Amino acid sequence: MEGPPTKKKKLTEESERELSSTPELSSTSEKADRRVSFAPSTQPSIDKPPTTLQPDDTSNKRQPRLVMKKMVLNNFKSYAGRQVIGPFHKSFSAIVGPNGSGKSNVIDALLFVFGYRANKMRQGKLSELIHNSAKHPDCATCSVEIHFHEIIDDDSEKEFTIVPNSQLVISRQATRNNASKYFINDKHSNFAEVTTLLRKRGIDLDHKRFLILQGEVESIALMKAKAKDGSDDGLLEYLEDIIGTSKYKEHIEETSGRLEVLNEERAEKLSRVKYVSREMDGMEEKKAEAENYLENENELTRKKNELYQIYISEAKENINVANEAIKELNVKLEEESEKYKAVEDEKAQMNTAHKEIVKEYTAIQSDVNKLMKQQAKIEKDHVQSKEKRDHVVSKQEKGKATLESDRAALVAAQESIKKNTEDLKQRRKELVELEKQLKNEEEKLEEINRELKGKTDGYLAQIEHHQKELAPWTEKINEKQKAIDVKRSESEILAERIVSGEKAVNEAEEQVKRLEEAILQKKKESKDLPKRIKELTTEIKELEAFLNSINQKESEKRQIMTEARQKADEARASMQQSQSRGKVLDSILRMRDSGRIEGIYDRLGSLGVIDDRYDVAISTACPALDNIVVETVEAGQACIEYLRKNNLGRSVFTVLSKLREQDMDVIETPEGVPRLFDLIEAKDEKFKPAFYSVLQDTLVAQDMRQANRIAYGSKRWRVVTMDGKLIEKSGAMTGGGNRPLRGAMSSTFKDDGVSAETVAELERERDHTEREYRSAVDEKRAAEAALRRKKEQLPKFEVTLEKIQMDISSLESQVEDENKRLEGLKAQTKPSPADVKRQKEIEKEVGKLEKEMVELKKKTAEIEETISDLHEEILEAGGMDLRLQKICVNDVRKRIDNMNTRITKNMVAKTKAEKDVSKYEASIAKFEKESERFEQDLEDLNKEVQRHENDMAAIIAQVEETKQLMEEKKTKMEQVKKELDEKAEAINKLRESEVDIRHKLEEYKRTLIDNQKKAGHWDEQRAKLTLQRIDEEPEESLRLPIFEGEDLKQLMQTKQAIKMEIAEIETFVQNAKPNLSVLEEYRRRRTEYNQRKGDLDTVTEKRDEVKNELEGLRKKRLDEFMSGFNIISQKLKEMYQMITMGGNAELELVDSLDPFSEGIVFSVMPPKKSWKNISNLSGGEKTLSSLALVFALHHFKPTPLYVMDEIDAALDFRNVSIVANYIAERTKNAQFVIISLRNNMFELADRLVGIYKTSHCTKSIAINPNMIANVTSIPTNTD
Repeated sequence: MEGPPTKKKKLTEESERELSSTPELSSTSEKADRRVSFAPSTQPSIDKPPTTLQPDDTSNKRQPRLVMKKMVLNNFKSYAGRQVIGPFHKSFSAIVGPNGSGKSNVIDALLFVFGYRANKMRQGKLSELIHNSAKHPDCATCSVEIHFHEIIDDDSEKEFTIVPNSQLVISRQATRNNASKYFINDKHSNFAEVTTLLRKRGIDLDHKRFLILQGEVESIALMKAKAKDGSDDGLLEYLEDIIGTSKYKEHIEETSGRLEVLNEERAEKLSRVKYVSREMDGMEEKKAEAENYLENENELTRKKNELYQIYISEAKENINVANEAIKELNVKLEEESEKYKAVEDEKAQMNTAHKEIVKEYTAIQSDVNKLMKQQAKIEKDHVQSKEKRDHVVSKQEKGKATLESDRAALVAAQESIKKNTEDLKQRRKELVELEKQLKNEEEKLEEINRELKGKTDGYLAQIEHHQKELAPWTEKINEKQKAIDVKRSESEILAERIVSGEKAVNEAEEQVKRLEEAILQKKKESKDLPKRIKELTTEIKELEAFLNSINQKESEKRQIMTEARQKADEARASMQQSQSRGKVLDSILRMRDSGRIEGIYDRLGSLGVIDDRYDVAISTACPALDNIVVETVEAGQACIEYLRKNNLGRSVFTVLSKLREQDMDVIETPEGVPRLFDLIEAKDEKFKPAFYSVLQDTLVAQDMRQANRIAYGSKRWRVVTMDGKLIEKSGAMTGGGNRPLRGAMSSTFKDDGVSAETVAELERERDHTEREYRSAVDEKRAAEAALRRKKEQLPKFEVTLEKIQMDISSLESQVEDENKRLEGLKAQTKPSPADVKRQKEIEKEVGKLEKEMVELKKKTAEIEETISDLHEEILEAGGMDLRLQKICVNDVRKRIDNMNTRITKNMVAKTKAEKDVSKYEASIAKFEKESERFEQDLEDLNKEVQRHENDMAAIIAQVEETKQLMEEKKTKMEQVKKELDEKAEAINKLRESEVDIRHKLEEYKRTLIDNQKKAGHWDEQRAKLTLQRIDEEPEESLRLPIFEGEDLKQLMQTKQAIKMEIAEIETFVQNAKPNLSVLEEYRRRRTEYNQRKGDLDTVTEKRDEVKNELEGLRKKRLDEFMSGFNIISQKLKEMYQMITMGGNAELELVDSLDPFSEGIVFSVMPPKKSWKNISNLSGGEKTLSSLALVFALHHFKPTPLYVMDEIDAALDFRNVSIVANYIAERTKNAQFVIISLRNNMFELADRLVGIYKTSHCTKSIAINPNMIANVTSIPTNTD
């Protein structure tokens, strides 16, 4: 598997063959010697072998570019034989050599391969390009090979990678007979293939941007703004070719020519059409009159045909509706009867079911009470078990506390024994050490005394004498003191035992006191409970009896309330309209009722009824329902005069006798929505025209979306929605809002015989019964709630009483136990007679010993004082040494006395601790035995408590389940009761519905007969209709259509409009007097006009297509050109400013509106100078300007190769350096080959190709300047 390409260069086989015969420039490493040799060569090896790009190398992001590797010239012009020029550097190569050496022939060789003619290479014909010199006079052919390959620069821009399989060799061969051949990679080709291939590779052969010859650099900038004719190029054409918009020029010119031809053709066609049109216009008036007459006659026939079919369809529809309605009503009547019977049966079944549910509810209620009593008993047993367990736990805790205390005391006593034993051992050991120390100190003291023997012999003899005398007494005092200490330790032990016992007694007495107080508190709490339980039991019985009576009362009140409601509702419905009247209507109706004005009916809205669902819709869509309906104009005038005279206000009156007859039959509506008029049931047929006059064909939609679809369809409709939004035919929208209109029309006809006083009285009665019923319901609910609360309280009180009694029993048991314990403590802490006697004996013995001690001290006091004085004398005589040693001896003696005292105390403490160990071990054994008994009792009691808890959980669950069942039964009982009431109401409604169905059935039967007669009549009338022929109408158009299905439905929606159209057409036909003979002449002219008009339309369409094509090409050319122009102009300015270090240059449009009309000018402002036309600049400034443009064009459209011939000839030293540095440092994406004699230029090149001539034959050599510089900088190795 291949790895990624490395930086190690691999030479091609051809390069290896060429290098084997030429000196090499090789490099091994930075520390190796470098040897360089120069000689004429066909191909010196300069480049390091490049890395070959592997096919799978995708890490390099740069794009490949084409570079010229080398040129091979064979007998071409001054180059004899096979000469290799190069290899060229990928970026900047310079060709140098003396004048006349053949440098420019390198450019001629390029032009030769690229297909240019001989005159472009300064020769008359191709054969003159063949080398001819004294040494090589008979060359038959010449050829030039150019070797290309594609490379990819690396990020450092110094190294590169060759793209695999990118090598390209293009060659051309010329012979003596002026013929030439082209080759691509040694294969025969031709001029077209070569130029096409080079263009694809980016070499600009059309404008020769890759080639700038000697003296031609200024010519780029000196081009005219625009070419004067087609044989020359201006700056506009130059830039347009580079930008790429010149490709549109030929197409635009060709399209403009086609447009001109089509415009001329269209003008000729148009004149012919106008001529025929003028002749037709002269006949138009008479022709139109005649056709209009015939069309109106036919239209009248068609409209009648449509109207008659509408009448027939409406009649048939009404027949179908009536038949369906009669059928449905018969079925409905039968269904209503069956429903009535079924509801009666259901009501009877519900009564039975209600009784059963009440019985079940009562039984479940009894079960709940029994379960709650069982629950109370279990709770009582549970509390007793818990109290016993708590008492055992309390004893166990106290025993554990005592046990822990005794164990701690036992450990402390054992530790005391151990500690005192260790202390005795240690202190006896320390006592031995102190006695040794005393002996040493006494020897030192004796030594001092020996030294003072002469001075203190007398004193010492006296002291010795007195000490011997004192010794027996001192021994007695020490014995007495030791006896006193022992007695006092024994006394302290007895006293401590008494104090600890008294403390335990006090604590036990406090506990007994607390328990007795708790018993008193519990007795106080339980004092009133038995009385309260008895009272609750009595109250529950009373509430149960009261609830039975209130249930009966509530049922009676409900029945009374239902009857009162029914009566009041009926009366209110009957008086609804009169209550909604204003004073104007009331006054008018009073005039009617009194007979003073005849012909008054009522408010229009009161003369009909509509379903409650449409209350909002009709109240919104028809404000005229408040109009007052009268029979005649006279009646209306009399009402108005009455209102005016009495200043009662204004009103609108509808006069029945003046309403014109209209077709009020059912119409076909969009989406089958109802017409508001059809939903109204008039009190009398004579009132229907009044309703239609104010409603017309207003439709009812479910919502606004449906209303919009209907209102703005093919025909405009007036539509109102169920929630009160209205769309007029004009498109105006009204209605809606938070408070829509209601109550303009009722859903039932009311009896006018019910007075307001009667309605008020019935409503008062209804309100009274409702209050009584609500009061009974509230009373029942309150009684049920109270009974429920008291039944819940009773078990709680009973359980509470039992718990308190058990608590008292438990507390009394604890008091008894504590008293026993107290007696035991008192007995234990009471000092025994032996202890009391011993305490007294000790006190007497200590007192006696202390007296004896005092007596002994009195007897020894005088001797000790004498000895002390003698010692003082000795100390005075012996000086400070003696005093100090004396102090030291006395100190050791005191320490020995203290140690003896401590040893005595340790012995006493050890004895006491040994007694305590025996006592606490006995106590611990006793409590451990009791603890086992407590554990067994506690285990038994825990089992008993757990059993009670399980029983209690089970009974609680059973109680809750039974309560839930009771609630379900109660809910079901109430539901059945509610359904019973609903069934009673349903029976009343079914009776009313049956009467209404029978009434509607009679009406539909009458409608059926009427519509059957109508259908036969209009069918006869339609059969008599015929159409007249107009113009050249086909036979089918003279047939009257038969409308069916959806067409007929849509037609029926326009019924009123058709009737109006028929009336208008009949009037016109009766008054018209047309000339019908003009129609035939007009037909002939029309045929001619249509033919010529078709020709004109065809030409116009072609003309418009070409015109649009031309405008599109022009716009595309302008947009693309301006885009490229702006980029080039901006880059030109940047390049010129960089090259000149401060100057400015611009490309300007002569005509800013049309860049292609006047062309482009090149303006330059050299540094520190004003703006000038480029023609007015110096040679160097022209060169710099041209180079800036060349670099700008390279930025816009890079070409991979530039060959320049002495472009720096007109530049000074400074400008040459600027241009050379720009080429060397900035232009990294192209290959520059520059012929130059200026060292400022070629010294910056990456590769130098030297051209020189010997014996009239040109040769070349290539070197790498950077490598040469490195070689010359390495010190010479003298070894």
